[in-house]
Amino acid sequence: MPINLWGFNQTGLGSRDASWQPVHELVVRYGLEGHVAWSGERTACGGVQTYTRETGDPDRYEEVMTLATPAGDLQSVYSCSRSGKPGYTVKYLVTSVEEAGRWLSLPDPDLPSVGGFHERERQVGERALLCIAVGDWASPMQMVNEAVGSELWAYWLHDERELLHEMVGKTFRRILRELQHYLAHGVGPLYGWGGPELCLPPLASVHDFEDFVVRYDQPLIEAVHEGGGVVWVHCHGDMAPVLQHFLDMGVDCLNPIEPPPMGKLTLAEVKEHVAGQMTLEGGVESSALDLLSPAAMAEVVAETVAMGKPGGRFILGPTSSPAPWPVMLPHLYENYRVLVETGLALGAYP
Repeated sequence: MPINLWGFNQTGLGSRDASWQPVHELVVRYGLEGHVAWSGERTACGGVQTYTRETGDPDRYEEVMTLATPAGDLQSVYSCSRSGKPGYTVKYLVTSVEEAGRWLSLPDPDLPSVGGFHERERQVGERALLCIAVGDWASPMQMVNEAVGSELWAYWLHDERELLHEMVGKTFRRILRELQHYLAHGVGPLYGWGGPELCLPPLASVHDFEDFVVRYDQPLIEAVHEGGGVVWVHCHGDMAPVLQHFLDMGVDCLNPIEPPPMGKLTLAEVKEHVAGQMTLEGGVESSALDLLSPAAMAEVVAETVAMGKPGGRFILGPTSSPAPWPVMLPHLYENYRVLVETGLALGAYP
């Protein structure tokens, strides 16, 4: 049974703090593959200007971004942490219908370069799965949600639905064009993105999911399949209302399959529903790494393996990377070790 420690792979720590080196060494020691994201380089956008400003908190500063459009400037503000703690949006790029019109006036960016793909593929080799980050990891719907924020998105699902379709349609056409460009140049075969979690219950309805996720993601999935590729999709939340939609769209691997109480379905129930038609990844709620003793962690992993192993098509792992922790705490490493060693001991197939 494969194991993926989300956020880690054999190629290195990347930008993560050096305190996480023991987890990286764990991945290398046991030959766990993990993901490495790749997207083509883009021509710098001359219409973007950024500057930083201080706040009252010595750990935090704000990054102010101004985006010039043919119809007028847009501005966003993001709060950053000097110690690596999570950031958050102070002001979204689009806050009104008028600003949405400015956003819609933006020309499509140039196609990304594919020149570095095969070199990166050679560097990674067999140490990780090279995943093409479609839309820089964002689905068409997510790209718009990131511009307006989830609160305004929820209001506009009722008040400005056609405007949202106009915006998501714009990002869909851009992403499809880039995807076809990648496929035409032999980039792949693994493609991935996230975002569906931003448009499912309880924030949005199943109808909203069908209208803004299925409607725009399914043609992308079909394009990847026609080009001989496979599709990995990241979606937190409760899969009970939308699981069949992921199957119907043709998703090849769905991550991270959060157990109750985060989701209503157990891993065994999800496995029974998909009946071998889709690979599942995850299953161990990431908060378990923070909260459980090593003995309790071993029990959770054993239960997860017992549900996920039969019939194959399951990748064991936590449901997220350790994003809240810029510096690794000792008990986190111990639980990562227990997750890996218990999973390997119980997950081997005859």
